[in-house]
Amino acid sequence: MSFSPLASERCETSKRNYGGIIVEEITENCLTRLLSRADEIQNRLSSVPVEERLGVIGKIGEAWGERYAGGKLKWLRDALSDSTGYSPKMIDLELSLVPSVLNAQGIKRNLEGSFPLGINCLERFKSIGDGEYCWHRPAGPVFIISSGNSLIPPLIPTVLALATGNMTILRPSIANFIGVKTVWSILEEVEGDVAEIMRDALILSYLTHDSPSLEYLLSRSEIGVVNFWGGEPARTEISKRVASNPHHPALIINGPLTGYAIVDSRCADDRAVSALAKNIVLYDQQLCSSPTEAVFVGDWERAKEFATKVGMELEELSQQLPLKLTESYSYLTEGVRRALQFRGSMVFRSGSSASWTLVLSKSESALDESLKAFPEFGLHSRRRFLEMIVLDDYRYVVDFIRRLPGRKSFTGIDGVQSVGICVPEAERDLLAKRLAEAGVFRILPLEDMYMRSALEPYDGMNLAQVFTYAVYRRDKPLSA
Repeated sequence: MSFSPLASERCETSKRNYGGIIVEEITENCLTRLLSRADEIQNRLSSVPVEERLGVIGKIGEAWGERYAGGKLKWLRDALSDSTGYSPKMIDLELSLVPSVLNAQGIKRNLEGSFPLGINCLERFKSIGDGEYCWHRPAGPVFIISSGNSLIPPLIPTVLALATGNMTILRPSIANFIGVKTVWSILEEVEGDVAEIMRDALILSYLTHDSPSLEYLLSRSEIGVVNFWGGEPARTEISKRVASNPHHPALIINGPLTGYAIVDSRCADDRAVSALAKNIVLYDQQLCSSPTEAVFVGDWERAKEFATKVGMELEELSQQLPLKLTESYSYLTEGVRRALQFRGSMVFRSGSSASWTLVLSKSESALDESLKAFPEFGLHSRRRFLEMIVLDDYRYVVDFIRRLPGRKSFTGIDGVQSVGICVPEAERDLLAKRLAEAGVFRILPLEDMYMRSALEPYDGMNLAQVFTYAVYRRDKPLSA
């Protein structure tokens, strides 16, 4: 694994051993030299019309789409399958989604939704009233420490940081480094002055957890924003280091969240069956939007019918997108299945393996008590495993979501990010109101709860605004 310098000047690297993998990290001296040019680079990038910045990003997306369509990324699919543990077909699906993230019009819509004054407030002062103006300037340099559960999440904040004019330092996970590097290496091929400025503005390197360069960036460097994606214990360590930085960068944390599904028996048709099964299988429930628990509102018999059909769909999908299983995971899953059955839950399972498990429980979750004997079967260890709790009405649905972060079976998450709903229209508005009051960030149709609109905030935050600060200007005395 090597460092891919996208800045125009050559960077020194140091070799470090990380779990048997030799990693080439950008050195502190090189970072210091690059950051010394941050003001110059950010001023140059901010002087470029936003449409031209987006045009460069769009060209990267178009080039990626052509390579994917031409079968030139099969080597990357296999490499990411090995490093992430996802099946090759799952990675193939992910690679096909990259152009949608690097789509110029999609990013433009996000910026337009983020800045009511219009996107040219990122270029110059824009009038907000009689003799009053505002200019959204880059708050960076921005240092992004991204997660490794998918190739897509590291791209989103990087795109927005560059689009808003920031020098951007991206540290991907070791699991998806090669994918992120391959995406941004296309920037080196884009011609033109704007692309050259962006090359100067983007720095990409993996940094180990005890890296001197990582320590420097967090604790001493003159950066403006740190955007961390992940959970404990890294989150606390990152927070401590940033707090000690004498330059006081802003710390933006996208913490560990999970997804939830709510299905009403009146809507539990074949479409709902396919929707729930698909979201369980995609990314093996490792996305923040992935449903890891569900509620079925209706009677027990109707719930059994629905669960049976979901199980059949899971079986078919698991044949198409096989789960990479280890002997220890299979043994552990079988133990949890038996414990749940002992507690009265009905367990639907894959035919001959631990490829998927669907649990039906009455009124309350049985998983917490069952995990007392299997503490290692925590949320981030479970794959294609869902407990569906059967309730006779909506009274307690939101209570389950509120209590989720404090439960043993969901240790390590901050809360529920996404709720996929399949309920009658008459129930939707009141349910959405109660979910919003419970702190949920996203309320979506069950079918595509994994999809993200260009207009969406990210975990309740507007990243494009977070990566800027507003300069206010007034030409007239208020007393005039």
